[in-house]
Amino acid sequence: MYDLIIIGAGPAGLTAGIYAGRAGLDTLILDKSPCGGTANNAPLVENYPGFDKIPGMELMKSMAQQAKKYCEVMEFVTVEKVEKSIGHSFNLTTSKGKFTTQYVILATGCNHKTLDVPGVEEFTGRGVSYCAVCDGCFFIGQEVIIVGGGNSAATEALYLNRIGVKCSIVHRRDWLRCDIKLQEDLANNNVNIYWDSELKEVKGDVKVEEAVIYNKKTGEERTLKVSGVFLAIGNEPNSQLARDLEDVEIDDFGYIPVNENMETELEGVYAVGDVNGGVKQIVVAAGQAATAVERIQYLLF
Repeated sequence: MYDLIIIGAGPAGLTAGIYAGRAGLDTLILDKSPCGGTANNAPLVENYPGFDKIPGMELMKSMAQQAKKYCEVMEFVTVEKVEKSIGHSFNLTTSKGKFTTQYVILATGCNHKTLDVPGVEEFTGRGVSYCAVCDGCFFIGQEVIIVGGGNSAATEALYLNRIGVKCSIVHRRDWLRCDIKLQEDLANNNVNIYWDSELKEVKGDVKVEEAVIYNKKTGEERTLKVSGVFLAIGNEPNSQLARDLEDVEIDDFGYIPVNENMETELEGVYAVGDVNGGVKQIVVAAGQAATAVERIQYLLF
């Protein structure tokens, strides 16, 4: 039996593993994907203490290497079910067998939202992308659009602009939701913005060739000649495992509410990082993970 199993190997899960291992807890991290989570997709992280700027993938690689010094990490393992067992323990059913633990930390993060727009699903991987750092190099010197108006959309637009991609933003409002500093950076880099506009269709033959946008105020529909469409419109919390657990509360948006110790309504289950609906920042996820492990360490010893 493990003292602690952490589900998710993003910033929150990896930090929890580091703190737990250093505290002497027999700890296992499980993730259905490679370490890093959605932080891998950040072109540049410029607000993590100690780094002026660092690619998200590089930061996560370093964090994963550190975590593996202190605890066991298993990638490409799907957790299918978490069940409360007799006494103070939990049984986990996974694609690699069953595990038992005294405490569980859910660090399952969020998934990128998509759009139910003709052509989006068809051209995903052929011009439609959710990750500028993954796919941006394929569009250098070409025209693309980013759909969204928050920090993710602004950050990805600036990254694409920086590497030589001709990028415009399509936003459904007449103001951006991103940080003021990012708005200033967009203006300073002359990033074009189509205000009050929505993506209506993505067209092409083998790959993306056009994007149709619709202006809600004027009623105008226009076709843009683009090679890529990047979607940066928000996230959906990966809270299904919590939904299957009795006594774990899920709010109306799918997030897992927690108290100041990151504890859920079910004793022994914690939720850290993006999945609990807090501020979606790497530094916040790391802090929440440390808080949860400190609480578990106190209860164990």
